[in-house]
Amino acid sequence: MLYSAIRTNKTVIFWICCLAFVTNGLLSVLPSSSLVILATDTHVALGTAGLVFTVSALGSIIAVFISNILIKKVGTKNIMIAGLGGLILASMLIPTTGSFDIWLTAQFIQGMSSSLITVGLCMTLTFNFKESLGAKMNVLYGSAGMGSLLAPLVLANTLSLTGTIFPSFLLVAVVSSLSVLLLVLARFADRPEEFMAVRNEQVSQDQAVSLSIARLCKNPVIWCTALQILFYVGTESGFSNWLVTSISQGSHVALASATPAVTLFWVGLTAGRMGIAQLMKHNLIADARLLYISFSGGAASGLCVIYYIQQPLICFAASLFLGSFLGPIFPSLQAIASRRFEQSTALISSIVLLSSSLAGMTVPMSIGLAIPRIGVRDGMLIPAIMSLSICIPFYLANKKVRNMQYQHSVTAN
Repeated sequence: MLYSAIRTNKTVIFWICCLAFVTNGLLSVLPSSSLVILATDTHVALGTAGLVFTVSALGSIIAVFISNILIKKVGTKNIMIAGLGGLILASMLIPTTGSFDIWLTAQFIQGMSSSLITVGLCMTLTFNFKESLGAKMNVLYGSAGMGSLLAPLVLANTLSLTGTIFPSFLLVAVVSSLSVLLLVLARFADRPEEFMAVRNEQVSQDQAVSLSIARLCKNPVIWCTALQILFYVGTESGFSNWLVTSISQGSHVALASATPAVTLFWVGLTAGRMGIAQLMKHNLIADARLLYISFSGGAASGLCVIYYIQQPLICFAASLFLGSFLGPIFPSLQAIASRRFEQSTALISSIVLLSSSLAGMTVPMSIGLAIPRIGVRDGMLIPAIMSLSICIPFYLANKKVRNMQYQHSVTAN
């Protein structure tokens, strides 16, 4: 009886999901942190080694396209287990291979697996925690941030103790295996029909047709959501990828002396998500107010970094605030979108990840091309402007939803 209660306990299920997302955070950072070593082991130039991240993003995009179909056929639990299996395989191949082709293949698997896990986890939370979805999403993404923060520390310690990067990747395989075991034992709603059954909602054939992909794609709220995610990921990836380089060039210090900026950024990102989750849990702040504060605070902090680019200590403090303001945006936007389209959560998760991948592939590259031409300060204005720009599609989406709700109430009366 106790065993059955634990398997279905929502708190236990949630922390299993967080553990699975920690592995995602670990393996998303470990290859980039050990890029020089991996490039040496596979006998390629550092510039060539950068292709692995493009291949990983390609795998992520492909997984986004197939995830919507897979969820209906096999459920989110099996998708997460498959994704974790992919992480185990990738984490074993990446540090042990001497072939660049195998490394590329492993990064492709990692990209696909990461997206499958993300979609599966977000939909599992939507199916099982709708009443507290915003807070749960913030904690979930905070756990991924913890994995991203731990990865460089684990790598540095394993290198100093063993002289090899393999143990740090082995940790990913161990934690992933534990997550698989716990997911297999857990029992929760993992398909849209189970979610609807729990909520005692019957969807008619006409409603099902109205929820078709073609109809949904004509909804302007969907495209506003995609733009919000695009602008946010452009902001986050732009700052996180170029903070160290921009501070180093702007203040004429060594790269190593500028690295605390990105560490503080990720600390702020994780702390912001965890802190906001507690505020939302106790109903101390609403989604809309939180997000407007985050948009403007992120832009202000980014501008502070740019203005004081020649003063590293001020930049470090601004980087911490930047991460704190940006942290709650992504999980909160995803929670709002999932609630608005709860009967098409697979499609929404796919659109969110597709927008994320597109921004992650293009914005950092654009900043890299812009900085040599227009300078560090002007180049870093791109993510700062994008942070403030999220307000526009966010406001338009909210306005459209209010109008639709008003029209529905008038029709009903």
